[in-house]
Amino acid sequence: MRWKILPAVLTVFIIFRAAVIQAEVSIPDSIRVGLKYDNTAPAAVRVSSTFGLEFGYREGESFIGLFSYPYSEQLTVRKDSFFMENKGLFIEVQADEVGNSQNSYYGPYHIQILGTFSRKEQSELLLKEMKDKGIEAYPVFDNGWRIWTGRYTSIDRMKQEMNKLGSILGDDFALYPVYPTGGRIQVNDKSGKVLFVFEGKEYFLVGRSVGQADTIPLVDVDGRNFRGDIEFKRHAGGNITVVNTLSMQEYLYGVVSREMDPDWHIEALKAQAVAARNYALVNMGKHSEYGFDVCTTTDCQVYGGYDWEKENSNMAVDLTDGRVILYEGRPIAAFFHASSGGYTENAENVWSISLPYIKGVEDKFSEGSPHNAWQREYTPDEIKAVLAEHGIDVGFVRDVRVDKYTPAGRSLSMTIQGSRGSTILEKEKSRAVFGYDELKSTMFTVKTDADLLVLGQIGQPVQKVRSTDACAVTASGVKSLADGPDLLKIYNGNDYSVVSKYPSKFIFSGKGWGHGLGMSQWGAKGMAEAGYSYVDILQYYYQGCTVE
Repeated sequence: MRWKILPAVLTVFIIFRAAVIQAEVSIPDSIRVGLKYDNTAPAAVRVSSTFGLEFGYREGESFIGLFSYPYSEQLTVRKDSFFMENKGLFIEVQADEVGNSQNSYYGPYHIQILGTFSRKEQSELLLKEMKDKGIEAYPVFDNGWRIWTGRYTSIDRMKQEMNKLGSILGDDFALYPVYPTGGRIQVNDKSGKVLFVFEGKEYFLVGRSVGQADTIPLVDVDGRNFRGDIEFKRHAGGNITVVNTLSMQEYLYGVVSREMDPDWHIEALKAQAVAARNYALVNMGKHSEYGFDVCTTTDCQVYGGYDWEKENSNMAVDLTDGRVILYEGRPIAAFFHASSGGYTENAENVWSISLPYIKGVEDKFSEGSPHNAWQREYTPDEIKAVLAEHGIDVGFVRDVRVDKYTPAGRSLSMTIQGSRGSTILEKEKSRAVFGYDELKSTMFTVKTDADLLVLGQIGQPVQKVRSTDACAVTASGVKSLADGPDLLKIYNGNDYSVVSKYPSKFIFSGKGWGHGLGMSQWGAKGMAEAGYSYVDILQYYYQGCTVE
């Protein structure tokens, strides 16, 4: 697997959380990582483990086991909804898509046999009895144990089957209809058979590897391996939120190797490990509305799970176990980015709040970065389309210019002028609009193909100016080109050339990658290779801080 640096794009959210951390530092033993949620939440998740899986739920610190599957074959955790089987594949469909084709359709209506049991053993006796009678049934946990059968696609179909089943079982077996809910989850085997059903409500369904001595218990989730537990829950009746709960140390194993090249100098990796630990500490509960702490993307910090772990990066995490960056005794929001472009930045010049430990410093150590120089080119139509995606309409784009820079050379304010008006993109908003991978940083200049070279007075250098900023000497006096026609007739003393005063392309030339706050990862590499320790690196990029 080829390693790739990803830019660290951290949200302003953590600035506010930094203010409420108390002086006494306590690093949580575990962390909850959202693997899939919101728009990425799936209808079904494939899971497996070498020595089998155990499912249950957590009551406080206790794990309550419900169902075990002691085999390595893949299982599917699926929302209890409508789906069809086509050539062995199970695909979710809407209720109105259920038809009478050759496909097999399944739905969220079931039949309950007898009542609710307080003990699992009681339900198992009934399950065995149903099997002996040739009735395919399965166990269900919903604040007690139940036995259900069927996955019917409509109320009518469910009632028809209840009548048939009643004639088979007789009056001794009471039957109850089961209607859809927004939290129910099925566990299916590879053939699609229901093994177990869990009514989620306020609980996550927890799956964990049975494990063996002297092995790392791993759970494969859709082809990727993770340490710790994998948890499942439907939010607001939607798809399945998937959460990985594991120790803080194991989480950092999967972060450091994604945020920094694991082949880099160990001191740089140690600096990254401590910065990542700070980020996790300050951001506990960032995504609490979905039931987890942090996500796996650059919205938080990139996490790849067990498959991304490397010996060097794991060593860096272990060698810095328990170490955090403090400012006046409190953990800091340890922002970091890929490459500074030569200078890091003050927090207030990127977001809206000043932080005493996030101040710009000269960063000559980043000079070896491949992101020291980059360029992006746009036509007016392309910029118009980019703005339209964000609900901004300035008409035909006539000019793009940076009005104000920070002392370090980053854009504080960029104006896009169009035929219908203008819009101003301040600080990081330019990257948010154009894309964080398109404009790698705000340390850029903008040139156009309509810029003019103007010869000044004798002894003065030639200057490049926008055509709309230039003036021309005419028979009636000096006139601004901005007030003239769209097409300009230029004479060089011998020939004429007709050009548009409005650009046909805008060229962004920039340096660095990321917001420029805190530690530059390429700068950390340069410092480590120059002989600096990870503490030196962290104290250089985070002004006035200590590492304890």
